[in-house]
Amino acid sequence: MLVTGGGRGIGEAVARGLTARGLAVTVFARTAAELDRVVASGGAALAVAGDVSREADVARLVEAHQARLGPCDLLVNDAGVLVRGEVDALDPARWRECLEVNLTGAFLCARAVVPGMKARRRGRIVSVASISATLGTPGASAYNASKWGLVGFTKCLAEELRPHGVQAVAVSPGSTATAMLQQTPFAPAMTPDEVARVVIFAALDAPAALTGANLEVFG
Repeated sequence: MLVTGGGRGIGEAVARGLTARGLAVTVFARTAAELDRVVASGGAALAVAGDVSREADVARLVEAHQARLGPCDLLVNDAGVLVRGEVDALDPARWRECLEVNLTGAFLCARAVVPGMKARRRGRIVSVASISATLGTPGASAYNASKWGLVGFTKCLAEELRPHGVQAVAVSPGSTATAMLQQTPFAPAMTPDEVARVVIFAALDAPAALTGANLEVFG
């Protein structure tokens, strides 16, 4: 089981919850020290540092997971960055960075694990989007666009994978008490653990018929 963005926040909470359910989890993020802390405290089985927007890093992640823990039947796309700024003042490089991590990263990770899932006729991909995938927010055009795109990507992926017995689901939380939220003017309405419970439901307990859904967690 792979969890990107697994070094803190929602991703860490998901990794810990999956581990508590008896699954062997690999956490992936850019900050090795955070990942090592999660593994050392029993929240995951393996840490791999890298960037979801780099195809070579994603290939290395999947290879390491398969070598140590076996085939990947669950991918949780949680890696993300927040870029803020009004459109006329936003650096195009920052816009691209946001889409590369939040959207292209999910595509690259899915692309890397889908062939194996299709061959085994089992698997699930859960992508953590945001309530911002349904709202317009001043100063958050890059972030919101990436999350709208992630929900659309998930719905398309679900239809492509439906004939192969593999599911794709999005989870869209509202304001969650994370380091990312502290960069915004919004107050937290829920904890990472509360969001993780919904992600884990989508990953392990939800019926296959839920594929393509976007589960809003909007407290």
